[in-house]
Parts: sequence; C-alpha cells; structure tokens
Amino acid sequence: MGAYSTSPLRAVSENDSGTTESGRTGWAIVSRVAAWLIFLGGVAGAVLGIASLRVEITVAGLILACTTGLVLLKLRADGHGSA
Repeated sequence: MGAYSTSPLRAVSENDSGTTESGRTGWAIVSRVAAWLIFLGGVAGAVLGIASLRVEITVAGLILACTTGLVLLKLRADGHGSA
C-alpha cells in the first residue's frame, strides 16, 4: 500500500528552494546536450561504418548510440518525475 502513496514526495518537491532547482536545471541541460551529441556521433559512426563496410565501426557506433539513447530516456524520465 505504501508503494502507491506519492504524497510525501510531492510535499518534499514543493518545499525545495529555487536555487537547487536552477542548479538541477543547469545540470540537466548540460547533460542532455552532451548525451545528444554522443548519440548523434554514434549514429554517424554507424552510418559511416555501414557505408565503408566496416563491421567494427558499425558495431561500435550502434553500441554508443543505443547506450546513449538509454541515458536520454533516463534523463527524460527523471525530468518528468521531478516536475
């Protein structure tokens, strides 16, 4: 029954100060921009690997893009959870 209760979390988030919110927002923006750049680099590496028929480069690009995609999903979930 306690797992479904969200009132304590809402009470804590309402009492946060504005300075901690701006710090989290700055960190979130920087981390999202970095994650997007890494994601796009992985996709570009995968495309270049496919174009040049290099399996190692393609696999490395796909691993990089997939891992960063999961990080982006986590950042998105954290952003919606704290709002």
